[in-house]
Amino acid sequence: MTNEEKIKLAGKLLKYCKKFNIPLEFLFEILEDQKVSPMIRGKAMEYNAFLMLEQILPRTTWSVQKLNLNAQTGMYDEDISITHRRTGIILKVESKSTVRGSMSDGKRSRNLKVPHFLVKSHRSRSNIKLAGSSNDRYSVDSFDVLVTNTSNAIFERNTVGEHLEVVRDENLKNLLYEFYSAKTDEELLIACENDWKYCIPKDIAVDGFIPRTPYVTLESDVNWKPLTSIEDRLLEVVEEKRKSNQTTRRK
Repeated sequence: MTNEEKIKLAGKLLKYCKKFNIPLEFLFEILEDQKVSPMIRGKAMEYNAFLMLEQILPRTTWSVQKLNLNAQTGMYDEDISITHRRTGIILKVESKSTVRGSMSDGKRSRNLKVPHFLVKSHRSRSNIKLAGSSNDRYSVDSFDVLVTNTSNAIFERNTVGEHLEVVRDENLKNLLYEFYSAKTDEELLIACENDWKYCIPKDIAVDGFIPRTPYVTLESDVNWKPLTSIEDRLLEVVEEKRKSNQTTRRK
């Protein structure tokens, strides 16, 4: 970042604080509050997912857009859209955080006996209200792709201090250090923030709905694949939609 860009950023921060009556000297105390930071991190994840997809997918084939639409009652609040340029078919992408503290070595689990974590794939309270439903699960056709990374799963639950704490369990931490080739908590966090995975909702749906917190194995999950390999699967989804659209037109 150049000095000019830093000066411009400082000006924006000052305007932001003035607009929302935020005392400048307490700005970072407010942002780092544990009631505030999850919302900021969730929104940041959307933009990071957008940047990753924009980097991975060739622009000659795909157009990736970050949407900032205000959700309306009965409508899905879309995070990211991917347009297949040749067919014009648009895919909806939803970024979801992993469940905080859900990283497990599997040894004491009744459901999965290998290292795994959970993804927070249900609606938020505000989205339940907007959807006009009491069901917090998404239907399988709510979006076309789910993306996540493992970073939130390695933080301890219910910590009191202002900072998020990486898992304390030594056996689990050693397992993660080895898996991610990390030597420190900072290296581990960076590795997890870059460990992006995706799935296609219909591949994990049960009775037409996406599970609230699906299990994902840390290594070689059947349904959750590395984001870097997403293009071939997107092309399959586009082809399925194209055929479905043709069938609908014939009717």
